[in-house]
Amino acid sequence: MWCSLQYLLLLIIVATSSSRSINLPTKTNVSNALYQYLSTSTNDSSRKLQTFDALNEIFAEISLDLPDATVDRSGLEITITELVCRDLNVGDIQIDHEIQSPTSQKVGVDVIGIKIMCNFRYAYRWTIFSGEGAGNAVLDPTSNASIDMEFKSKDYSMYPPADVDVAECRTDVQIADMNFDGDGVGILSGILNLFEGLLRDTIEGELNTLVCNELSGLGDDALDEFLLAVSTQLDVFLEPEVAGTNPLYFEDSLELHAGSDGLPLYLDFQEMKNGTGLVGSAWEELDKLFTVSNATEGVPFNNIMRDYVLQEGGMLEIDPSILSSANSFFNGHDILTETSMSIKSIKIKGLDSFTKMDVLKAIGKHTLWNSVQLDYLDIVVEIESVMKASSKDDAVIVAGNSPPIKELFTVDFKVTDITVDFSIFLGINLDTLGNLQLGSVLDMTFIFPCLLNAIDNLSITELSVKVEDMVPPTLSGFLDPGVDYLISKGAKSLFHMYEAVLIRTMPNFFDSFVREKLNEILTDFGGADGCPAPDSSLKGIVDFRALLLPVQRSVELLGSGDSPYGSLVRSIYGVVKKLMAASDENGLSQMNSIIKSMTASQSNVQGDLSFPGELFGTKMNVALNGLNAAIELSMKDLAVTNIDTLGAPITLLQPMKGESSVLNNSVSIGVSDAVRTSFTLKVMGKGDEVEVNNELELGISMSNVDMILELLAEIQEEPFLQFPVKDITNMNCWLATVVRPILNNYGVREGEADSGIVLRKVSVAVAEAGLDMKCIECTSPLLLDMQDVLSSQKGIEDTTLVANNIFEYLSKVTGGDWVQTIIDKAVYEAGMKCPHSPTYDKDFVGLQFDELVVPQTSEDSISFLIAIIAVVGTLIVVVSLLVVSTRWVSKRRHQRWLKMLSRPQLLVLEKIQLEDEAREKDLNGRIQAMVISTSSSRYYFVCNSIYLEL
Repeated sequence: MWCSLQYLLLLIIVATSSSRSINLPTKTNVSNALYQYLSTSTNDSSRKLQTFDALNEIFAEISLDLPDATVDRSGLEITITELVCRDLNVGDIQIDHEIQSPTSQKVGVDVIGIKIMCNFRYAYRWTIFSGEGAGNAVLDPTSNASIDMEFKSKDYSMYPPADVDVAECRTDVQIADMNFDGDGVGILSGILNLFEGLLRDTIEGELNTLVCNELSGLGDDALDEFLLAVSTQLDVFLEPEVAGTNPLYFEDSLELHAGSDGLPLYLDFQEMKNGTGLVGSAWEELDKLFTVSNATEGVPFNNIMRDYVLQEGGMLEIDPSILSSANSFFNGHDILTETSMSIKSIKIKGLDSFTKMDVLKAIGKHTLWNSVQLDYLDIVVEIESVMKASSKDDAVIVAGNSPPIKELFTVDFKVTDITVDFSIFLGINLDTLGNLQLGSVLDMTFIFPCLLNAIDNLSITELSVKVEDMVPPTLSGFLDPGVDYLISKGAKSLFHMYEAVLIRTMPNFFDSFVREKLNEILTDFGGADGCPAPDSSLKGIVDFRALLLPVQRSVELLGSGDSPYGSLVRSIYGVVKKLMAASDENGLSQMNSIIKSMTASQSNVQGDLSFPGELFGTKMNVALNGLNAAIELSMKDLAVTNIDTLGAPITLLQPMKGESSVLNNSVSIGVSDAVRTSFTLKVMGKGDEVEVNNELELGISMSNVDMILELLAEIQEEPFLQFPVKDITNMNCWLATVVRPILNNYGVREGEADSGIVLRKVSVAVAEAGLDMKCIECTSPLLLDMQDVLSSQKGIEDTTLVANNIFEYLSKVTGGDWVQTIIDKAVYEAGMKCPHSPTYDKDFVGLQFDELVVPQTSEDSISFLIAIIAVVGTLIVVVSLLVVSTRWVSKRRHQRWLKMLSRPQLLVLEKIQLEDEAREKDLNGRIQAMVISTSSSRYYFVCNSIYLEL
């Protein structure tokens, strides 16, 4: 815009300073001239006169101080001084652009309707006459000027323009009126009027010639210099693309030492990605966020950007201060104006248009390679321009005490089909990262500074950006539509000249200039000053309502409403809670997708866990009812299937109303398909008269298993906030943050019951359970009959009843004193097993308490439960086999004994059997068995029998 205004001012200055006569109103046919001008060929089919009302209002407030001029013609010498012009007004400015050939583009600038009022002092000398006085002049509003400039390039698809020529210049500058006031000598005006007619045509002709000469010189000199400067800058990046930079050059040239613990100093990304367990699963889940699942949904990462990063309308607003700490990015001061520009806002749209993402590829131990493709990026920059009159001594524009002119406008720049390839060397110091305390990063605003503090080296080792197309930028929000048009049209003209070249320069430009500048900025990242220490004033008990919930929800649960723990945990819990509440089309929880991934990495089957191999084996000798046999038992190939059948919603770590340290948990599993636990049992037996070899698969299936756990966990604020990241997977360290109970010499807590960790409510219920058996190799035919019995409706009902009774018993045991004592001892000893605890003892082997007579169990309660199920199942099968075998042996012996009896003996034996059957039938008709009796003795008998068996 200001270049065009300078053209305009140049026209006016030349017009007024070059006048050597008084120009009366022109005799030119204004209408014909204007029609001829507007009929000139143009490529802008929508061309129309623009309005510059707002700009003209600004022009009306300024004045132009022009240099003195002397005119000498036909013996008349006139000197003009103190030339000051005011009331500048522009009718219209038009810019036309035309692509004439692959090597030539034309830009036309037309200025229409220039008006201005100028006051001056003059002095004249003619023959014997001389004098001085004051005067004023008014430019005719039909005055106009136009210029066509041809920009040349060797090939616009390969090179920028390097030369500009003025192809044509047309001017029609006319002075409408001039007035002179003499200094007391009356003949002054008459002398001037005498020469007016003689000089007018000559002055106007020379004036128009002078204007074109000045404009042509401006195009040949100033614009050529500008094009040369731009071309010089771009030529560096137009060189043929060299072989890609080795992204591992930084890592290969760096000599790394071991950390304080003797382990590698920097985090090894290759080890993380190839690792097993939780880290490997987490890395795989991270990969899935960047992988296109299907053509309809696209890259899942786009949804994360929309849900958690982008604002309304898919925009991301960036604070301009991150680009520069200076208030303005441009400051210019010349003889016309003093101008500064500053960025007020930056908005980016399209960060949810990823079409392909191949990221976090560990090409080195500490170097990550990334490649992303986006459909488009739309960048909208809001810029404030502040302009005021120049304060230079030779300033042309003088505005006195006029306030600065402020203008707020936007630049909209869009590129499509972007591909960005980049590699980053990330030297994360494990010592620094490991010693980072949770309290320092709970406030999300400090996460980045604290992580930067752990980064010893950060360098972009490779950067390549390619775009398929660039959309011409649009500028809007200026003073009026006329200025909007002027700026946008000029920007588009330049864009068409440089578009192909800019696309060609991008790869080299980003891989050299941008990468170097970014690395210069990255060298200043980090530093301990930006990472605060945990709040030392917090020394109470962690309130889960304040830690996990938004302030409003915390208040609803009778919380204090403050937020002493920052927003990190709250944000993570919000994401997890949303995931736990989400369901698929079958009503199952979205959490199943995570379970599928984790189980697939363990068993190669989604939703299944597999533990192949022998779990235990034993040998025994049996002597029962005449049966003497050596029996060998073994159990192997434990499997749990259909774990990915969680129902929605799931409730985990849900704070409760009026309770600061109590968390509610509930989950349902086996909702769509029954959860099945199975193992292979092998029974081999060999005796005097029997030999068995049975291998079978035993399983228990459970549908709709509901589990509820109400947990009290009093975590101390101080150790929680000072918890170092390096021990985040150490369970003993987490237990060390819990309030320690007071234990007696038996290890049983004394005093307050609700403190530390307490399982306040444990409940498990199953809607349907069933046992199943599948013979792999069976020599006992009755096992096939057992399979039918177990799969019957009656068998399922009985199994369900037994399963719920067992779960009820286990729930009481889990919530009872025995399990509580185990938990209390673990909490009590945790500090001595945690490396960062003040009470840590590396040689600690455990506290010694007086022994209580309690059931013995293994440390792993889950393994213990599985063992119970396995043993119970094994006992059922073994007992069944023993009973079948014993009956078979007894039957054979009984048949051999019968053959030894005489006929009278057989008749006596038959009579005794008939009498026994009659007596049993009579007893069964008159009394009930204790097992099915409704009296309390039945329950007493059954319960005590179960207890004794367990």
